Amino acid sequence: MRVFCGARPTPECHESLPQCDEPCAGCEILPLKAETACSPVSSCVRTTYARHIDRFFRKNPGLATRFWNDGYFETRAIVTRYLPQELLERMVRDPDETVRMNVALFLSPSRLVRMMNDTDREVRIRVAARIPVALLPMMASDSDYYVRHQVALRIAPSALLFMKSDPDPEVRRVVARRISSPHHLFFKSDPDALVRIEVLARGGPDLWDKALADPDVRVRFWLAEHASGEALRHIAQDSDPFLRQIALRRLGEESGRAVS
Repeated sequence: MRVFCGARPTPECHESLPQCDEPCAGCEILPLKAETACSPVSSCVRTTYARHIDRFFRKNPGLATRFWNDGYFETRAIVTRYLPQELLERMVRDPDETVRMNVALFLSPSRLVRMMNDTDREVRIRVAARIPVALLPMMASDSDYYVRHQVALRIAPSALLFMKSDPDPEVRRVVARRISSPHHLFFKSDPDALVRIEVLARGGPDLWDKALADPDVRVRFWLAEHASGEALRHIAQDSDPFLRQIALRRLGEESGRAVS
């Protein structure tokens, strides 16, 4: 832990500032020391130890407005939790991405529009997770796959048509799982096996029959564990011995239930 006096630490210079023999000298909180119960070794705004900064503002949230534009990024990031919306909105262009990530967490969803095109992916991921659903189509073509993944998880199923050709298979899996029927059938021949499995999970015997000869063992494994009737009997003759074993076990269980 370091405690500084005089100038406020900044991301560029806090490592080179001199440490004080009198750690509280020059601190603007010093006149309030009694009521804030601050301490340079446990609860302090003039340290680079984030836990101590956080402890100070948890005890004194009303002082956060004094530090929204502090020179040290950790301080700015921590006070976002306690700031009114008007001040948070002034921080959406903060130079530090850590600060902007926190702003995206605490700013009202309706005010997040200005952060949809933030240069940092982590910021945009948080925006996509909180922005009003009606605005999500504006982020459906984001350059980062995980931003689009968040969009696909929250957007209205009827709006997922615009994402059915997403280049990332993880995004297409979500789309195939949530898109309105019968549009999920668009993915039955998807190049990714896990996307094809999402389609099977929403289908029935007609889809199972068409997937019996799927070249990917993961698709046939899904059938071995979930299909029934003729499709399951077909898997019992699969070229993979493990799949045959699963299918035969399930066929035996089905026969036992039928007898009982």
